[in-house]
Amino acid sequence: MKTIALAVCLATLASACSYSHVGSPSTTFNRGTPPVGATESEAQGGPLVLKISRHVDTVVRGPDPEEDQLLVLTVKDFRIGQKLKIPSGSVTPEFTATRFEPSSRGENFVGYIIVKKVTANKVDASLRLDVTARTASASYTQTAKFHGDYSFVYRAPDSDSAP
Repeated sequence: MKTIALAVCLATLASACSYSHVGSPSTTFNRGTPPVGATESEAQGGPLVLKISRHVDTVVRGPDPEEDQLLVLTVKDFRIGQKLKIPSGSVTPEFTATRFEPSSRGENFVGYIIVKKVTANKVDASLRLDVTARTASASYTQTAKFHGDYSFVYRAPDSDSAP
């Protein structure tokens, strides 16, 4: 009986060691800065800057038990429903994971985005992206996954400092 109880405890502990919880994402967008000399209609069609920020709690995984992740995608020259490779001439990605110990930056991006709908206050998109990130010293490597449908709400560029 003690052997079974010990086995159950060890199995629970082992599964907890690889456990992580990804918090609900905060998703915002704005229009990037148009080129100098752009007409008003060109300025309204500037690149979309899509941001996904989320908090990740981990248990015995990584240099810290928690981190904040930020993915920024600058999307330009797109059509509704078009599948765009990430990275490409149309999509520029940036990823950072901030934690108490050294932060990580995205180095390798594999995936795509499909912009489904754009209104003045919301962008709907489907995203399938795997990001490989490393600390500056390359002592820690992680993979962050962004898979699913996202709705991005408008946030003015001056308020970008808030999540």
